Amino acid sequence: MDSSIEYLEADNYSSWRTDMKVLLMERNSWRIVTGTETKPEDENYKELRDYNSRKDKAYSTIYLNVSKAYRCMIDDIEDPVAAWKRLEEHFRPNSRARVIGLTDDFFSCRINPQEEIRIYAARIRSIVDQLKDAGKPISEWYQAFQLIRFLPPEFNGIVQYIYRWDDKEFKFDKILQELIAEESRLKQSIKDQNETSSLPVY
Repeated sequence: MDSSIEYLEADNYSSWRTDMKVLLMERNSWRIVTGTETKPEDENYKELRDYNSRKDKAYSTIYLNVSKAYRCMIDDIEDPVAAWKRLEEHFRPNSRARVIGLTDDFFSCRINPQEEIRIYAARIRSIVDQLKDAGKPISEWYQAFQLIRFLPPEFNGIVQYIYRWDDKEFKFDKILQELIAEESRLKQSIKDQNETSSLPVY
């Protein structure tokens, strides 16, 4: 495949679906998959051939971007609309138990030792995306709150500063920028201290 999207696995349906939508749009096949474009009514040979070609391309694009472990789920069909629907029914997190589990994951998500802020934020976003997919979106306020909720003590100063922001500024992306800048400053400060302590004493 000339695409660089991740294969569909057990836990990345939300991001895979978004990437696949863009890939199918690029191949002029997305409208076929969603059912908004159907087989031409008049049997115009050129139009029919073009439609069938794009329909086949849609199916092969979907199939080849599913991990080998799950391709067996759609290898008995050739219709991209049916393949898409089957994958959605299997992977979309819409059961109540799944949604409750994801909600618990969100509120208990905390930064790991030595983990970069960016990676931590990406983990939160992944859970948020899956909940949005399940029809249970998490508000921007809670997302922002979770990002600063379990940070290590060295971030206390920046967190107290963020607490004083207006509501319109208290946004996930803006907070993330501040935390990344603070993380960089802290790393530089530790590096400077280490270099100073290793200087020879005369």
